[in-house]
Amino acid sequence: MYVNQWMGHGFFMPWLILFPIICVILFVLMRGGRSCYSEPKEDDALEIARKRFARGEIDEVTFEKIKEKLSA
Repeated sequence: MYVNQWMGHGFFMPWLILFPIICVILFVLMRGGRSCYSEPKEDDALEIARKRFARGEIDEVTFEKIKEKLSA
Protein backbone atom coordinates (compact mmCIF):
# COMPACT_ATOMS: atom_id res chain seq x y z
CA MET A 1 0.00 0.00 0.00
CA TYR A 2 2.45 2.69 1.14
CA VAL A 3 5.56 2.03 -0.88
CA ASN A 4 7.31 5.25 0.11
CA GLN A 5 6.03 6.97 3.22
CA TRP A 6 8.13 10.10 2.52
CA MET A 7 5.90 11.03 -0.38
CA GLY A 8 2.84 11.51 1.83
CA HIS A 9 2.68 13.57 4.99
CA GLY A 10 5.88 12.03 6.28
CA PHE A 11 8.09 14.56 4.48
CA PHE A 12 6.29 17.66 5.80
CA MET A 13 5.55 16.56 9.36
CA PRO A 14 9.07 17.16 10.78
CA TRP A 15 9.10 20.62 9.18
CA LEU A 16 5.71 21.49 10.65
CA ILE A 17 7.23 20.86 14.08
CA LEU A 18 10.77 22.17 13.55
CA PHE A 19 9.99 25.37 11.61
CA PRO A 20 8.07 27.12 14.44
CA ILE A 21 10.72 26.06 16.98
CA ILE A 22 13.51 27.43 14.78
CA CYS A 23 11.58 30.69 14.29
CA VAL A 24 11.15 31.15 18.05
CA ILE A 25 14.84 30.45 18.69
CA LEU A 26 15.88 32.95 16.02
CA PHE A 27 13.50 35.57 17.40
CA VAL A 28 14.94 35.20 20.90
CA LEU A 29 18.52 35.32 19.62
CA MET A 30 17.88 38.43 17.53
CA ARG A 31 16.42 40.23 20.51
CA GLY A 32 19.51 39.30 22.50
CA GLY A 33 17.43 37.97 25.36
CA ARG A 34 16.64 41.51 26.47
CA SER A 35 13.35 42.49 27.92
CA CYS A 36 11.37 45.43 26.61
CA TYR A 37 10.90 46.69 30.12
CA SER A 38 14.38 47.24 31.45
CA GLU A 39 14.97 49.23 34.59
CA PRO A 40 16.91 52.46 34.18
CA LYS A 41 20.54 52.24 35.16
CA GLU A 42 22.00 54.19 38.05
CA ASP A 43 23.91 56.40 35.62
CA ASP A 44 20.67 57.22 33.84
CA ALA A 45 19.03 58.25 37.11
CA LEU A 46 22.00 60.44 38.02
CA GLU A 47 21.93 62.01 34.56
CA ILE A 48 18.23 62.79 34.98
CA ALA A 49 18.94 64.39 38.36
CA ARG A 50 21.72 66.48 36.80
CA LYS A 51 19.40 67.70 34.07
CA ARG A 52 16.68 68.55 36.59
CA PHE A 53 19.21 70.44 38.70
CA ALA A 54 20.46 72.32 35.65
CA ARG A 55 16.90 73.32 34.70
CA GLY A 56 16.24 74.50 38.26
CA GLU A 57 13.57 71.89 39.00
CA ILE A 58 15.40 70.72 42.13
CA ASP A 59 17.70 72.58 44.48
CA GLU A 60 21.28 71.70 45.41
CA VAL A 61 20.32 69.98 48.68
CA THR A 62 17.89 67.67 46.88
CA PHE A 63 20.45 66.95 44.18
CA GLU A 64 23.06 65.99 46.79
CA LYS A 65 20.55 63.69 48.52
CA ILE A 66 19.81 61.97 45.23
CA LYS A 67 23.53 61.53 44.52
CA GLU A 68 24.10 60.01 47.97
CA LYS A 69 21.22 57.56 47.59
CA LEU A 70 22.35 56.48 44.14
CA SER A 71 25.96 55.98 45.20
CA ALA A 72 24.97 53.81 48.18
